[in-house]
Amino acid sequence: MQIKSIFLLLLFGLVVPVFNAQKIYTTYLWHMDQPVYWADKSKDKTDSKQFAEESHRLKMSGANRYPGSTAAHPTNNLEEIFSKADRVNAYQTAPRNAVSSIRNRPDAGAQLSMSAGLMENIRSLGAKGQWGYGSGWMNAYREAIGWKTSGGYPRLDVVAFTWDHALSPLVSERTLKMQLKAHQYTTQKYYGHSSRGYWPAEAAFSERIIKTLVECGIEWSVVPNSHLARTLSDYVHPYNINGNIDAPNRADQVPAKGINWFEGAIDGRGSRLAVPYSYQAHKAQYVDPSTGTAYKIDVVPMCNYFSYIDGYSGADAGEVQSKIEPYSSAGRPSILLLAHDGDNAWGGGFSYYSEAVPGFTADAASRGYRPTTIQQFLDDHPVPADAIARVEDGAWVNADSDWGHPQFINWLWPLYSQSSYRFNPDGWTEDVRNWAVITATENYVTMAEDLEGGALRMQYVAEGGSAATDAEKAWHFYFGGLNSGFMYYGKAEDMEVKPSMTGNIAIDYANRVITAHPGIDRTAPSVFIPQRFPYNPGGIGFGPLTGYRQVNTSPDFHVWTYAYDVSGLASVNLKYRIDNDGWNPIESIENDTYAGGAEVGAWQELPMTRRAMAPDPTNDGELNFFILPVAKADLCYAEIKRYNDVLIDYYVEATDSKGNVFRTPIQHVYVGEGAGTDPGDPDGEPITVSFKRPAGWTGAGVKLWAWNAGGNLFGAWPGMAMTDTGNGWFSYTFEQPVRTVNVIFSNNGTPQSVDINGVTKTTCYEYDAPSGTKFTVKPATCPVPTAVREFTGQSMQVYPQPVTGQFVVQLPNLPIDAGCELILRDLSGKRIRSERLTQSTTVLDRGELQSGVYLLQVVNSATTAVFTARLMVQ
Repeated sequence: MQIKSIFLLLLFGLVVPVFNAQKIYTTYLWHMDQPVYWADKSKDKTDSKQFAEESHRLKMSGANRYPGSTAAHPTNNLEEIFSKADRVNAYQTAPRNAVSSIRNRPDAGAQLSMSAGLMENIRSLGAKGQWGYGSGWMNAYREAIGWKTSGGYPRLDVVAFTWDHALSPLVSERTLKMQLKAHQYTTQKYYGHSSRGYWPAEAAFSERIIKTLVECGIEWSVVPNSHLARTLSDYVHPYNINGNIDAPNRADQVPAKGINWFEGAIDGRGSRLAVPYSYQAHKAQYVDPSTGTAYKIDVVPMCNYFSYIDGYSGADAGEVQSKIEPYSSAGRPSILLLAHDGDNAWGGGFSYYSEAVPGFTADAASRGYRPTTIQQFLDDHPVPADAIARVEDGAWVNADSDWGHPQFINWLWPLYSQSSYRFNPDGWTEDVRNWAVITATENYVTMAEDLEGGALRMQYVAEGGSAATDAEKAWHFYFGGLNSGFMYYGKAEDMEVKPSMTGNIAIDYANRVITAHPGIDRTAPSVFIPQRFPYNPGGIGFGPLTGYRQVNTSPDFHVWTYAYDVSGLASVNLKYRIDNDGWNPIESIENDTYAGGAEVGAWQELPMTRRAMAPDPTNDGELNFFILPVAKADLCYAEIKRYNDVLIDYYVEATDSKGNVFRTPIQHVYVGEGAGTDPGDPDGEPITVSFKRPAGWTGAGVKLWAWNAGGNLFGAWPGMAMTDTGNGWFSYTFEQPVRTVNVIFSNNGTPQSVDINGVTKTTCYEYDAPSGTKFTVKPATCPVPTAVREFTGQSMQVYPQPVTGQFVVQLPNLPIDAGCELILRDLSGKRIRSERLTQSTTVLDRGELQSGVYLLQVVNSATTAVFTARLMVQ
């Protein structure tokens, strides 16, 4: 025994130097997901949602039908999706078999990510022996998890993930933490394993999520290596297929240089990558802006270029040898992580798992590379404590028309004008609408959690059931609308209603808790992570948003977000400050804390315009909003302007009617030396025109017609109804890019004013004298703002129009305990109908209304704010 021990010691003594001399390590990550396609209430299990087997069974039996839709739901073909032979194997056995084929290498293995929604879908099918799934569907993975590397780590590491494939950087900190903890519970339940690593859905990473990862016990995360490369000071953006998105913003830049660069593209997905920097593990940190505490994790780069190739045709070790090996070193080796879907395309098929994986692994080993797992690699080569990198926001390059954009545009197509390349508050996209619904839903759910005391049980959040509390049930159903695929695929199938359906159920459960605690609200508002447009103010825009043309962008930029509070919002403000030297160094935290320091200026405040999102389109045949959301968050925006060549820190602060305050993380933007605003309007302010309605006019309201050099601004004469601001005054605000405008005031067309040309600033008018069949106006002193003006910049939305059956009245986020009165009048001013409103979004029936045009007026008794809108009934 003693001789054998000495022999082994000598043997390891010989092996270790060879092991330490390795310059390149290789490993895999295979990603698996199918969403909970129709997370409506289960008929089989009370207070739980449907999974694949039940949804398919109900659909095929004629159930899961809803007013306004002629189809059974989900419209996705679940049998086709789940019964595909390659997926049946991938979800049960193929990864185990692939790892088994490379077990002859001491540390060879792979990582695998699987949404808990997919686990439950497979569980539901396996319990019925349906489509090739069995009750032991999890056993092959468990077996491979039990195979260990030399360091005792699983050869198949089922890593942490979000329960529902939620996009980590776009959900709130509270939502992300609940998604992670619920996924950890489900993974432990089925696989008996909890990983130290994390795969973010779509590889979408932001340093903002690091604190939550650390609090969930996660030590490392995969990141796309392009978002390391783009932070380096010698990165030069190519503005072509190898850089087909906006260039990185200088706010994310660090002094480090890449030195050795290569470009690679396949199927339109290109990257410019630095070697070895983009292939080394680093540390990344997030500084809590309130406390200054720095939370750190290891970040392990996946290669955008080689990963995509591996998923569609198999990686070539010879290309690794030519592109990576010459610049790698044994002192701090490179890791080639091949990460891609494990259930789609060629990379999810039999040939990949049974041939490509063992083939590449053997070829790599023959060239002197060492197959490993991430955990084993980090154990063998700990990341130096001072090797802190900056990781730019963004996902992998795989997503079409996103290509790794730092604003995740494929899941959040922004509100902007394609002609002016400026933010457009009247814009509408299905992605943004979904986030408005999710933001509002979250506030109900988190308020219910807070009122119940916050001690939620992960079993019931993940599984639901009659034993769950109402807050646990609310979280359970809220999860059902978070899968990023619902935004990725946009208008396809019935994606557009899924967040609304699950959100409405979640709000119903949450309201049971809220109504049981009247007048109590300790929950801060929910605020979507603020966005800016353009991404590079004062620089160059490029990519899908510009039609792949280089566009000079204005240095003036908007910050926009969505905000909601169950008790109503009191204020939403944008805070910003100017950095003193134009750099945000990693070694200093003054840019990252609310307290700041000598390196930054004082905070300045801008009140954000707050209004309901633009109404849903009614003329798009691809959309059918047969389920409407109970609540939608308000669109909030403000413009930062008149700055050039400066670094700006900014965040949004929202306060509710109870005094609860929420502050978003601090974000940073470098504003370039762009040409600035239009010289004709140096201040770039919105133009508000106001008119005092003559006392002798019949009917109600004032109509405004407007045009400029670009043509008519409204659809049809006599134009838009102006907002009643009290005491006979009516107003309308033209937001940028309108810099000059011509207007006509009228009493629904007759009488009308003469043309009022060349309005370039806020002006108030009143009746002057007759002029033939028209009348002239004269400038007037603008009225002193009163309580009714408290909601300036906000509006009520009424849709669809014209009304044939039901219609939606959507208000800004008002206090629900105040209540509102809705008054419907005909054009003579006669009161036709009235009722009380108690929430921001209300669905109403046409009832016995005859065809025609009506005036809707909503009075908020708490603030005396008045909202008006036209209602057209067909």
